[in-house]
Amino acid sequence: MKKINALLISVRLKKDRVRKNSLEELRRLAETAAINTVEEININVQSYSSATLIGSGKIDEIKKLAAASNADMAIFDDDISPTQERNLEKRLDLRIIDRTYLILEIFSSRAQTYEGKLQVELAKLSYKLTRLSGKGRQLEQQRGLIGARGPGERKLEFEKRIIRKKTNQLKKELAGIKKGRLIRRESRSALPMPQISIVGYTNAGKSTLLDALISSDYEVYADDKLFATLDTLTKRVKLPSGGHALFTDTVGFIQNLPHSLIAAFRATMEEISQSDLVLHVHDLSSPFMAEQHIEVEKTLDELKAKNIPRINVYNKIDATDDLKKYKTALLGFTPVFISAAKKTGLKELLKKAEEEFKGKWKPREIELPLANAGFMKEIYLSCVAVKTVFKNKKIKISFKATDENHKRIKLKMKNLKKQALML
Repeated sequence: MKKINALLISVRLKKDRVRKNSLEELRRLAETAAINTVEEININVQSYSSATLIGSGKIDEIKKLAAASNADMAIFDDDISPTQERNLEKRLDLRIIDRTYLILEIFSSRAQTYEGKLQVELAKLSYKLTRLSGKGRQLEQQRGLIGARGPGERKLEFEKRIIRKKTNQLKKELAGIKKGRLIRRESRSALPMPQISIVGYTNAGKSTLLDALISSDYEVYADDKLFATLDTLTKRVKLPSGGHALFTDTVGFIQNLPHSLIAAFRATMEEISQSDLVLHVHDLSSPFMAEQHIEVEKTLDELKAKNIPRINVYNKIDATDDLKKYKTALLGFTPVFISAAKKTGLKELLKKAEEEFKGKWKPREIELPLANAGFMKEIYLSCVAVKTVFKNKKIKISFKATDENHKRIKLKMKNLKKQALML
């Protein structure tokens, strides 16, 4: 199969500040979609052209460049209108797509779960609906009709109706899935464990970190590509002092993520707002780490996760030559430095995570008769067990639990004592 060659084009107003890593990120997105980048072009304009986005002179330059580099496609870094897309395709004799379309295609190919596929389909329909606007008028202009509802407008309305009907069906299905997620969340709350969300810019190493933390043979899919994984995954991780916590790997963030995708994945990302702790994973090997940090923090604020305790995890220490410089510069960010791939620094990370639970997961202690040893399972499954001592036909258990969970444990203990008295 022939690989697609593409020109990457960024168009900015001269008065605006250029995003430094914009085309670098677009190139990574193209690579993820198996598209070969042949040229990267930055264009500054006084004003945008409503017909073609850029002026005729620049179009002629791009056409020559496309011919010289055997390009099949041009990918624009920002959204372009349907009119601009059609006009550019005619003038350049290339397929034209924008950043939003490229991201949608990547999401479409990478979603694994049924919910993920539905969310992507919903986002694609939303994108398609915006592309239909104005199409009917153009069709009518070809026939020379003025003020009449001709076949072009009727066809447009029919297409919009079909898309809206399909959109409503998808929303109903997703609402059902969301209801199921709420039930699962409630069942997790019935047997509470610390809930930790792993967040970060795409390709920061979140999935690799979760894979390194779990003790089972289960392997989390991870790849050195943007949006390698799109579906959330929750796994139980053993803590240094005993007990377990639930760690959830979330979809990676990116600058200018299409609004339709933010809306589609919001329900999944709402899991973050229910967390006891957020691990914000950074890619130390990225020259744009500071900008990526800002993008992630902005999204976390939108998800109302601003006040959740946070640990800044700096990953890929094996890929940087000047770790000392970073350690000095990032002291104010509560940093933990790790290499998820090499499994370095994970013990320190888990200890730091446990420290963050102190406010909510307080030290507790209970004493059980040896006859009720079976109740130990309840403690180990739903709390952070610290120490167990067997002495004088009694079991003394030290553990950490929330106030709510401690009340539940004490109530069950009370019921056990009542049952013992009845016997």
